[in-house]
Formats: sequence, structure tokens, C-alpha cells
Amino acid sequence: MPGREDFWNIPYPVFGAFIYTTLLIATVAVGYGLWQRSRYWRLGKAEPDLGPWQPRVISFLRTMAFDVFAHRKFTGGRELYAGVMHFCIFWGFTMLFIATTLGAIEFNVEKYFDAEFPTTEFRVQTGFVWDVFGGLLAAVGIGMAAWRRFVIKPGRLNTFLDDGYSLLFMFALLFTGFFLEGMRIGATELNPVDPAFNPGGAGWSPVGWLFAKVFSGLGMSPSAMQNTHEVTWWLHAAIYTSWIVYIGVGFSKMMHIIVAPANLFLRPARPRGALAPMGDFETLETFGAKDLPDFTWKQILNFDACTNCGRCQSNCPAWTSGAPLSPRKVIQDLKGYMTVRGRELLAVKDGEAAPEPKISMVSDAVGEDVLWSCTSCAACVEACPVGINHIDTIVEMRRYLAMEEARPPATAQGALQSLEQRGHPWLGTTMTRTDWMKGLNIPTIASNPDAEVLFWVGCTGALNERNAKVTRAMASVLKKSGVNFAVLGNEETCTGDPARRLGNEYLFQVLAQQNIDTFNRYGIKKVVTTCPHCFNTLLNEYPQLGADLEVHHYSDFVESLITENKLPALATISASEGGEPGKVTYHDSCFLGRHNGIYDSPRNIANSVPGLEVVEMDRRCERGFCCGAGGGRMWMEETGNQRINHIRTQHFLDTEGDTVAVSCPFCLQMFDEGISAKGLEGQKQAKDLIELVDESIPEPSPVEGD
Repeated sequence: MPGREDFWNIPYPVFGAFIYTTLLIATVAVGYGLWQRSRYWRLGKAEPDLGPWQPRVISFLRTMAFDVFAHRKFTGGRELYAGVMHFCIFWGFTMLFIATTLGAIEFNVEKYFDAEFPTTEFRVQTGFVWDVFGGLLAAVGIGMAAWRRFVIKPGRLNTFLDDGYSLLFMFALLFTGFFLEGMRIGATELNPVDPAFNPGGAGWSPVGWLFAKVFSGLGMSPSAMQNTHEVTWWLHAAIYTSWIVYIGVGFSKMMHIIVAPANLFLRPARPRGALAPMGDFETLETFGAKDLPDFTWKQILNFDACTNCGRCQSNCPAWTSGAPLSPRKVIQDLKGYMTVRGRELLAVKDGEAAPEPKISMVSDAVGEDVLWSCTSCAACVEACPVGINHIDTIVEMRRYLAMEEARPPATAQGALQSLEQRGHPWLGTTMTRTDWMKGLNIPTIASNPDAEVLFWVGCTGALNERNAKVTRAMASVLKKSGVNFAVLGNEETCTGDPARRLGNEYLFQVLAQQNIDTFNRYGIKKVVTTCPHCFNTLLNEYPQLGADLEVHHYSDFVESLITENKLPALATISASEGGEPGKVTYHDSCFLGRHNGIYDSPRNIANSVPGLEVVEMDRRCERGFCCGAGGGRMWMEETGNQRINHIRTQHFLDTEGDTVAVSCPFCLQMFDEGISAKGLEGQKQAKDLIELVDESIPEPSPVEGD
């Protein structure tokens, strides 16, 4: 039959026994490695957020289709070279695995069932697929990987012996595979040992045919090719077996082939923007993560799922600014700690107390400055191809520092004390929660209990003079659209977002419960807010405490007002305070975008305002760059060589735009400071989108006689 003959030149009893023995060895090696590492994983606490299995399976299949098979997170405009490289290796070896599996099926169906498997008649054509889209693709990927790791050497890559071993094994396996194919083609098709055996079709396996031509050109006889083929076959099998044993027993980096899909499948079911609750404080022995068993088993699994690729680090704004935080290093340092500490804990006999760790996981293995540098922007989470949530791990250690050790940074401690004593984090403000309302005739929920919508103002929207203008603009738009709304006024207190992200979970729950009680007392069900941080907390985290709310960020809410023609027709903005907006670019808030997937509605709002020329920054949407204020960083000193907001301000300036539009009070403050620091006040400006909408709505004409 034309095409590749399965197991040519190797006697059946020999290769049959060897193959089944090899499969057994490979299975035992991989199983042993997984079992050994699972002992470390099982040192962790239970994972409470797995959720129902049916949506998990659907989500996993979607992730496998887009992120694994289609390599969405490797390519998509991020790093094309690395994406193509990994795509070639992944699909090249996948195709070769399919070829080997299919060949075994064809052989066994014929051997034991005296039948022909449907693919057998297409061996010539599939030979082309295996050669080009299997071996050749893998060879290109291996070559690109070696060039990148050992010649280009991008700064984010840490190269260890394991990386070199993996590439060497892959190259040896691939080269000996092509070598075998060339020997077989040379001996059976180009210069057949048996003249009667010349099925043709050698050209359909172009790489093997090329190897065969080289061997023929060197003057090798068919019998020499046959003998060399037999020796090389055993070498090829030995390389394969050795590699699998090395991967399994040594738990090589290549184990991510198994661990990464498992990590993706077992991702917590809660929304990305929601931190994990700590549970009942009265039953907790420790607050936060001080030692390895304080993490959940899923968080510990993350440490082994990490492939050390550095994508998280490349996208981290703190790392870019020169701060000590590298999300990749946090996970790798914890992996190193897990390996050492795990052995100690597993050696403890039943009934014995575990010894104290020789080094502090938080202060020594990771570092406190590292933990406090995080802005919780989720750039690392978005970039990670294996589903690691670095923020969860960092916040667990922050909780230990804040609640067990009581040593957050001094400025952060001041914000926490203000939250506890005044219900807001803004030390030194002279404004009250109702100052922005003066002269606007804004109803409170107490005076308008039938309000359709509660306008949640937030601490910054009420207590920061610049953002109070945004709050007034939002109230103006609601009035002009005829929405029946009200505010809480002095009954509003902080959502607790800063407290939670600074590690003080207890204070968060106190503040959150106070607000939930207020919502329940007034029967509030629908909330609109201008702050993405408040939006995220109310939407994703208050349900953990029993709240049942319909929560909207104003960008979605106002977009619906525009599309449903509930707003007066928007007009071209005339010159106003700060000047005409001119060319406008939009900055994605991390807590609106990456944490909650809202990218289109703010842009639709901007495009609906007549006369605005909207341009985009290079770093936008999922790849947007943080303003630097999230994760409680608004109330901490900068730790990098440059301010994150100055980097982001430069991204805005690179567009040559006149106005950067935002939809977050923190972002507005950070851009105002960035523009001022660059000496461009009066030339460039930052505005909230809702201000642009309000300015574009003409004031109603006065009624005659008024």
C-alpha cells in the first residue's frame, strides 16, 4: 500500500513489547511526578469558589479553543514572534502526536481485527500533513525558540538548564524522526531493498524525501540504510522515553502541558474583579497568608502551572515604572518556597506540630515592598496564558501584613484610619458628602424613596474638588434625561474597596455591611455610579455578603440613554472651561475594562458627541496601561524610578491628542497630575466622559415668563 509502512524494519514482537513497556514507563513517570507535586498542593486550604461544573466545562472548552488552540494570548498583537514560535512548537508536536496515535490505531485494527481503518487509504496525503504541518512546523518553532532564548535574550526571560534540556530533547526527537523517515524512504522507495516493494508517493513526505536524497547522494546502499534505520529507531525510542521520564520524575517545565490545562479548568468561578472572602473571622486561626498552608490548594497549584514566560512582568505597570514588583517573580519565589517548605511540612508526623519556617514567606521569600507595589490592575492576569491570578495571592499576603502584623505603609495606614473613623480615605479634606449638591436641588433617597435609580457618588466623587465637577455633570445628565434618581447624601459611606485591597478585610466587611443595611432599609435595587472601583465592589463583591443589587457604571447606563433617545440631541461642544476638547483619546480604567470587560460603551459615548475626533492609544482595551492609583496605591508613595501615571500620560501625549477622556475619578486625578508635571496645563487636559456629554447637551430654553 502506498505511503508510510507502520513500524517498517522492526520485528513486531520486539517493537510491540517495547512500545507497551515504554507507554507504561511514561505513564508511571508522569503519574509519579504529578503525585509528588500534588502532595504539596494538598497542603493548602479548600478552594471555596469552584462553582457548578457545567458552566465550568463550557468556559474551559471556550478557553481551550481560543487561548490554547488558537493561541489568542500569545498572538493578537501582543508579541508576534513569541506567539508564532509557540504556535509552531505546539501544533507541530500535536500533529506528530496525532500521526503516531493514528499509525498505532491503523496498525492494531489491521493486526487484530483484520480490517482497514478509514484513514489508511489516505496515508500518502496524511504523510504530507505530518511532514509539513507536524515535523517542519515544529522544527521552525524550535529554531525560533533557540534563537530567541540564546541569541536575542529578551530581558523578561530567565533561562535555566531545564529550558536548554527541553529544546535539546525536542530537537533530538525531531531530527531522529526525520532521519528515520529518510532512511525508510531511501530504502523502500528511492532505492528499494526489495524491487517488488516500491509503492511510490515519496514526494508527499518532502522533508523525509530530502533526507533520503541526502543519504542516497552520500552513496548509502539500501541495506546500509536499513541497518542504520534499525539502530536509529532504538535511539529515537530511547530519546523519547528518557524525555518523558525526565519530564515526569524531575517535574520539568514541560509538565505545563498537563498542569496548565488543569489550572485553567480549575479557575475560581467568581468574577475577576472580586477578591476571595476570608470567611468567618471567629473561626480563623490566622488572617491572610503567612505560610504555605494559608493559601488554597488552587493557589499553590498556580505556582507549578507558571511557565516562567514573563508575559505578566512585561505587562505590569509597577515593573515598568521600576518598582520591585514582578508578578512572575512573586509566583516563582513562592514556587521555590513551596518546594522547601513543602518537604518540611510533609515530613511532620501525625500529632506533631509543624516547625516554624526557617525564612518568612512574606518578608523574605517575596518581600513586603514587592507586595505593596501592586496596583491590582489585572494586566498580569489578562496576560497569563495559564490562568494564574496573581492579585489573589498578593492580597492574601497583604492581609497578613495588615491584619496580623499591622504594618501597611504609613500613608496607607493613614487612609485606613480615616476609613475607620470617618468612612472615607481622604485625610485632610474639608468637603462633606453633600457639598457638591449645593444649589442643584438633588433629591436624597430619604426625600425621594420611590426613585428609580440610586446615584452612588462615592468618596472621591463627593470629597475631591475636581471630581465633584464630574459628579455634578452626572447629576445634570440624569436630570436632562428625565431619570428619577436620588442619592444617599450623608448616609453614604465608602464601599470598602480601598480597605479590602490594602488587606484590611475586616474593615471592608464593616463598611460594606453598613451600606448593605442602608440599601435594605430603603429597598434599593438599582444603582448607577461614576466610579469603576465602587462599581466593581458593589457588583462583584457585595453579593458575597448577601447584597442583591442591579449595578451599572454610568458608561453603560448613559450609552443606553443615548441609544434609546432618552437624552436631548447632543450638539458640538463649544469652548468651555479648559478649552474645546479637540482631538480626544480614551483611557481604559482597569476596574472598568480588564476587571469587568467594559470597553465599547465609553467609546460609543465619545463617538456620539458631534465634533469629537477620537483617536486611540497603543495600549488600550485588554492591553490598557494602569493610571497607577488602584490597589490602594492612591494612598501610598511611589516606589519606582518614575511614576506610573507619568508613563501613562506620555502614552496620551504620543497620540498628539488635546484631551484624554476617562471614566474613573482616580484616573482623572492621575492624568491631571501627570499633565501638570509635564508642564502642559492649558495645552492638554483630562476630562471625564460624562463632562463631555453634559457639555454637549444644550441647556433647555427658558420658558417665557420665567
